[in-house]
Formats: sequence, structure tokens, C-alpha cells
Amino acid sequence: MKKLLTLSFITGMLFTSNAQDASDKKVLAGLTVGGAINFNDPQTKTIDSKTGGDFVVGMALDWNFSKNIALSTGIEFDFNRFRTTYNETVYVDYRDKDILQFKDYSDENTDNYFLLNERQHKSIYLSVPIMLKFQTNYMGYMKYYGKFGLRNSFMLTTRTNNDGQAYDIEDKIVDETELNDMKSPGVMSFYKGAIGIAGGAEYNISGNTVLVVELGYYYGFSEVFQQKGAVFGDDEKSLSMYQPTTETESNRIYYSPSLKQSQLLLKVAVLF
Repeated sequence: MKKLLTLSFITGMLFTSNAQDASDKKVLAGLTVGGAINFNDPQTKTIDSKTGGDFVVGMALDWNFSKNIALSTGIEFDFNRFRTTYNETVYVDYRDKDILQFKDYSDENTDNYFLLNERQHKSIYLSVPIMLKFQTNYMGYMKYYGKFGLRNSFMLTTRTNNDGQAYDIEDKIVDETELNDMKSPGVMSFYKGAIGIAGGAEYNISGNTVLVVELGYYYGFSEVFQQKGAVFGDDEKSLSMYQPTTETESNRIYYSPSLKQSQLLLKVAVLF
């Protein structure tokens, strides 16, 4: 009985010591990985969009102001995927693997044009979350937290897979119904912002090392697609999608659809 009590006492001391090591550190940093469901909310009737997906990998950092309040941030790469379908007649011009912007278009510079029915967007963002974290003290090996703040995402690259029908400059059908992995500059906004709330738990593995599991919802407040004049002022030079003014005229109106995107994001991290 005495040995059992002694062993329990030693185990309890180690238990408390490990949690104390992690709670005393001002800065915890490490690797994070996660996945998200994207909820796409079109702001116009010209497009439809279902849910998409996101894969996240990067570095997380917690800076503790006190035992119960911290700044939670990091640098993450978001591999974002979602589809849009078009309810109106929409075209793009292309050359080889390039979707052409209005500023690049000319009859001599264009291979063909493409009637767009559906498009898969494949983008990579650099994301910097900035969130205020409210956390409990350790209860054994565990502590729990909630946090609130912004998720700021900056466009690095974007490409598209396009389904529809290709035509040549003489309006004859071309044997192409897919344009995959196309360079598509000017389609997506450089900045995507969301305001979010998240909750999670930390498990003290040993010493300063903790395992973190977190679930958060991020409401997108900014436009996902680049709007008219976003880069070149009040003109359309950066846009690539257009509609003919009539079925018979070659005149065109360049436009960008409107969509906002929210996320349900699950992340796992190991911090040291």
C-alpha cells in the first residue's frame, strides 16, 4: 500500500510538472495541418456554386500575454478548390495554356474562344490568421480554449479547369470541350478575408510539447473574384470573362461574377 501511494505521488508530480512546463512558456510554435469545407455564397444569379474543399499546412504560433490570454497567429498555405456553373452565356479567349485578359486580346493573339459552362478553381493562398485566444488553466494534461479574430489570405497562384465548347475565330466548333490547368490571371481577388470563431483543446504530451485540435467557422466578408477596376482603375483590362451584347454581334461586355466564401476548418497542430 505504501509503495502504491508513493508511486501515485510521483506520477502526480510528473503529471503536474509537464503541464506546468507548457503553461509557463511565453511562446509556443510548431506545425499545423488541416482541412476545410468551403461554403460558397454567390452574390449574383449568373452563377451557382456548391461546397468546395481546402487543404491547409503551415506553422502556428501562440504568444501568451498571461496564463489565460494569448495572441494566436501563424503562416499557412491554403490549397483551395471549388466549382462554379454559369447560368448565362459566358465566353473566354485562350491561347495555348493561357486564359487571356481583355488587355491581351486581339484577333492575331488568340487561338480560339470558349463557351464556359462550368469551371473548377484551383488556388493557393498564403494565410495569416490573427486571433485573440482565451484559454483555461491546465486541468491535468488538458486545457481548453476559444478564440476570435481574422483570417487573412493572399493569392499566390490560381489555375482553372474549364468545361464547355471551343470555337475558332470563324465561329466553327473546335474539338475541345475541356481546357484543363489553364493559367487564369485576373480571375481571383488578391485578398480574401474572413472573420472567425474557433474552439479547441490542448493535450500536454510531455514537457513543452502540446497536441492541439481545433474546429473553427470563418465567415468570408470579401469578394473571392476580382471585380472590375480592382487592378487597373475603373476599366476592364484585368477581366477575362465576357458576354456578347446580342447573339449576333461580336461586341462584348466584360464582367466578373460575385461570390463570397466561408469555411468550416478543422486543424491539428503540434507546438513546442
